[in-house]
This record gives sequence, C-alpha cells and structure tokens, in this order.
Amino acid sequence: MINVDFKILVFISAARHLNFTRAAKEMNISQPAVSKNIQELESQAGRNLFERSGHRLGLTKAGALFLEHALKITAVYQNFNCELGLMEGILSGELRLGASTTLAHFILPDIIAAFHLAFPNITLNVLQGNTRNIEDFLINHTIDLGVVEGLSDNVAMKYETFLKDEIVLVTRRENPKIIPGQSIDTAQLLDLEFVLREQGSGTNDVIRRAVTNAGISWQDLHVKVHLASTESIKSFLRKTDCFSFLSVYAIHKEIQNGELVVVEVENLCMDRSFYFVRPHGVIGHLPEAFRRFSMTHYAKNGIFTPGE
Repeated sequence: MINVDFKILVFISAARHLNFTRAAKEMNISQPAVSKNIQELESQAGRNLFERSGHRLGLTKAGALFLEHALKITAVYQNFNCELGLMEGILSGELRLGASTTLAHFILPDIIAAFHLAFPNITLNVLQGNTRNIEDFLINHTIDLGVVEGLSDNVAMKYETFLKDEIVLVTRRENPKIIPGQSIDTAQLLDLEFVLREQGSGTNDVIRRAVTNAGISWQDLHVKVHLASTESIKSFLRKTDCFSFLSVYAIHKEIQNGELVVVEVENLCMDRSFYFVRPHGVIGHLPEAFRRFSMTHYAKNGIFTPGE
C-alpha cells in the first residue's frame, strides 16, 4: 500500500475541523505536531494556508484551493491501492459511508458486519446525518457513498433505489385504546395521542403527506411529545398509551418480542424508499463493492430482512 504524505492528511483534518486541537486528536498527534506539519506545507507552498481572525481559524484562498486538490489526491491514492489489492484478489483500504438515522441504526449495522466478514481488510467509518448533510459530505469528499431516506433536487447527485420501507402506526400491546387484530379508519387518528420525531425529520415528512392525502390536517393530530430519536420514542411508547408512526425496520425486534404492535389504518399508505447516493461519475472500487454486496445480499425484492 502506498500512503498519502502525512502532512496532507494533517492539513485535511485541520481544514475540516478549522481547529488544530481537534485535528491533533483525530490524527493522534500533539497540537505542536499539527502546527509543524502545516508550517512545512505553507513553506512549500510559499503562502499561508490558514488565517486567524480573533479566536477563529479559517482557510485562505490558497488553503481552500489546496484542500480541493488534497481531497482529490487522497481519492486517487485510495483507488490506486484498491486496484493493487484487486490484482491480488484482495480488497483493502478505508470506506467512508454516510447514512440517515433509520439506516444508520437499524439496517446498516447488519450489512456492515457481514461486509466486514467478507472483506476484513477494509476499514469502515460511518457518519450520520439527514439527506442534505449526506450530500454535503459527498461534495466535500468527506464520505465515499451515502444511504438516505429521501430524494433531493440536487442535480449533481445520482440516486439509486436500494430498499423499500413502510411507515406504520404502532403502540404498546396492552394499550386499552386498541382491539387486537382490528384496524381503524383514518378519522380515528384524530382521537389518538402521538409521540413523533423532532421537527425537520424526514419520517415526519412522509407521515404529513400521507395523512394530508387521506383528508386529515397535520395540525389536527394530537402530538403530545416530540423526541429526538426512534429509540427514545419506542421507550416512551412502552410506558404510555400514546401512538407513533415508525419504520417497520425500526420496530422489528419489538414486534417479535411482543412489546409493540402495528395497528392497521385503512386507506393510509406510507411507503417510501431508501437510496444510495453519490456524485455523478465513476464510483470508486470500495463504494462499488459495498453497493453491490448490499444489493446482492440484502435487497431481496427490495426488502431487507434483519438478522439474515
């Protein structure tokens, strides 16, 4: 394996964090060592790459230009090392993934574990964020491949359908407000109390469109609590008589062990898809290997079976 000049890696870390202390922690070196590496690069470039304004650190125009090319350089080295590995029948290197919440918590861990067993020489790192965050990570070369819950209108990005998902109404099994095995109609949603994700959640967007299409105003739902994560919502549901709308993938274990139940709602469809996303152009060997592995082993008829 041929490695990128360490000074370049230090610079990229410092440029991303705009903080030498954080860069030192990430690179596992001292802060003076970060400063020394940056000074050597600036000496070679013949100009400053960073500028200070009070306590804030920023990139100069030369620094921004160097960051753009430094990211391209690291990508070239990564692809070259991958091709060297392929010549020996081995895939190796670092794969950086970005994923939205449901995928990062309930789908990717199983896939990543299986991928690691198949390709133990590949190091994987996962960043979490919403669709816009993931696109920004891709544009900035922070990640190699994204997996997200929604499409955007960004023409620079290529989206590919990965999995089908369904948002369902769920509550605790002992909730006295339900009759086991009996469905409800959409009008009865107005009689229920809900706990939902925080404002801005992609899941909420799917729910809002579905109930609106069913003739119910989003504002008329009795939302008692907003919580920041699906796990906190499930914990809340187990102790109250509230309801929520969650991905079927997020409640797989709770349905199996009988803690939560799905309540069918007549004429309410909340289907969506998960997507691979990347910039247009040639995809690297590692992200392509992960994409193909995921599609082949887990996206059977567009459906993921947890635990397989």
